[in-house]
Amino acid sequence: MNLNVTWKRRLSTIALGALMMGAVPTFGHQTAFADGAQQLQIKDIAGKNTYLMSDGSMWSMVDGNRTIYTKGSVEEISGNVYEGLGITRDGRLVEWDIGMKPHVVEGKSGIKQVSGPYRLQADGTVWDGDSKLKNLSGVTLIGYGEKDFAALTQSGELLFKDPYKTDQYKKVGTVNNAASVKSMAVHDDRVALLYTGGEVVVYQMSNFDDNGRVIPVTIATDAIHISYVSAEPTDVLIVTRKDGTVWQTGEYSNRWKLTTQVQGLSNVVKTAVDAYKDDLAEGIYAQRADGTWVISKDGEVQPVEVPAVKTVSMSVSDKKPYVGDTVQVDIQETYTNGAKLKVPLKEAQLEMDKPYLLKVQPDGKLKAAGVGETKLTVTSGSVSSSVTVTVSLRDPLKYAKQVKGTVYLPAKTVFKALGGTAEVSGGTWNAALGDAKLSFKAGSQAAQFNGSHLTLKASPIIDKGETYIPASLLADTLGAKVTWDAKWRQAEVAIGQGKMTIVSQDTAGLIKKAMQGSLAKFIGKTYWVNDFDGWERFSKVTVTDVLPTDTGSFVVVFKSAAGKTLKSYAMNTSEVTQLFADSTYFLKYDPYTKYKWSSSVWSQIKAGNVTLGMTKEQVLLSWGNPAAKDIQSVNGTKIETWGWSNYDVVSFIDGKVSLIIM
Repeated sequence: MNLNVTWKRRLSTIALGALMMGAVPTFGHQTAFADGAQQLQIKDIAGKNTYLMSDGSMWSMVDGNRTIYTKGSVEEISGNVYEGLGITRDGRLVEWDIGMKPHVVEGKSGIKQVSGPYRLQADGTVWDGDSKLKNLSGVTLIGYGEKDFAALTQSGELLFKDPYKTDQYKKVGTVNNAASVKSMAVHDDRVALLYTGGEVVVYQMSNFDDNGRVIPVTIATDAIHISYVSAEPTDVLIVTRKDGTVWQTGEYSNRWKLTTQVQGLSNVVKTAVDAYKDDLAEGIYAQRADGTWVISKDGEVQPVEVPAVKTVSMSVSDKKPYVGDTVQVDIQETYTNGAKLKVPLKEAQLEMDKPYLLKVQPDGKLKAAGVGETKLTVTSGSVSSSVTVTVSLRDPLKYAKQVKGTVYLPAKTVFKALGGTAEVSGGTWNAALGDAKLSFKAGSQAAQFNGSHLTLKASPIIDKGETYIPASLLADTLGAKVTWDAKWRQAEVAIGQGKMTIVSQDTAGLIKKAMQGSLAKFIGKTYWVNDFDGWERFSKVTVTDVLPTDTGSFVVVFKSAAGKTLKSYAMNTSEVTQLFADSTYFLKYDPYTKYKWSSSVWSQIKAGNVTLGMTKEQVLLSWGNPAAKDIQSVNGTKIETWGWSNYDVVSFIDGKVSLIIM
């Protein structure tokens, strides 16, 4: 029988399609390389291990050390390793900070551009957090660098934020055809504009004519991307040209010229620098036309690897649960960038060879549904991890039977315990375990298994309306091992390491008898209560059973003369024996028959009283055995004194109570 039915949970291709088309899912974990998804690439870089991915997800370092992965549909980012802003494809604001992973900020939408801590709204206003910048409107483009901020308006005004005056802006110049400016780079007192045609024009606050007007300087005419970075002895503008080469401006006298080509960089479409360190010495990130990234540092060019799953591990809270138990599955991916990510079960690519044994619950756990073994395999990228879970049945089923050497099991309850179903229709039973199908009839050895004919070693039978299958059927179809325990008269079924027991009608009695052992001799004996558990004194009771408990103790069951059932508290074996050996608790004779005392005397005894003139037998029945006895002779009279542990004292003269001290 082949029950290796593959069960997989994959990211929905529909959901993936929606993601690529711009749908905005809730931020949370997502396996970065699920089957069927296109190969992820890095779209933009804000710093070490801080990447915007081509599917809109992000890698970020929430505390400067721990790298996390966040799904989403982010279109643009601006910031560094420790903090930054982004925009989703539908114009909502994304934010990250130390200790806070990238997340959509509620109530912030309609965003056109972000740069540093600033965001440009579609209505032309500029905001810093919850504060709108005053004296600034009609803005079409913003830029931020080295704590400096610049803005370009629809009318072409290029404005530079005055670092010394709040809400004041210096007009750097007027830009003709402002709509053709596609990006802006700001650093220290400089603003560089990149036009759609490829022109790069730089405005530097300290470069002005005799009239105090800032002089725009054209640095390149064939650029496709620009960025600023600090360097010694002067800051550098990095220009990516249409031919895919990367150039940088020179020292002070050559600050308006592209003097140095970055060696080793070709087919480049954009560059990025570590915005937090903002230092050319940290290297230049460059994206090639094929979407791959490299970093150029100290004359060497190294590839920037797309974070990929290096190893995946899976553990379960219980490898050997019982049917009905829940199992917690923990999955962790370790990536090439050192990140260790927990993967919720519902988001993992999981395979189970026998999915009917473990059912996924709404809370993300698995519930053991049937006896047997199943192998769980989680796959991420090109790596996988497996765990085998063995499920057994905690409580035995009822009732197995052995007929002429053949072991029979109740069909419906057994298939249910195996995680399957069994229903009868028109006399034919149809059982299913996952995709495996079995049909059979009582009284016939002919059966169908997965569409093929199967001859059973014995025919199923019906007894008292219950259909029983020969145990050999499980061996022939499931590979189960079935044994008959003659001592306890019960069937043991094992599928791999998974086990269940089906008892017979005789099993309980055999187990009970074995547990009772010598205590069975008390069953049927009659006693009279002396002093036990507040029961009526001197009432007649008969032992009807000695019941074993789950803890190995015993409860003695009595029946009173009136037919009422009485049960003792749980006791161990020696305590039960002592109970009937000590007349303090129970008498082996009828005291009313043995002692022909008056009703008034019996009333005193039953009440636990001792009065003057009582005999020793009466005192013993009333108060029980004394802790100490003493006999003395006073003036020729023998006085016997009894004392109890509660300091009660009784003295007898001539066998009658003469003194009571309480």
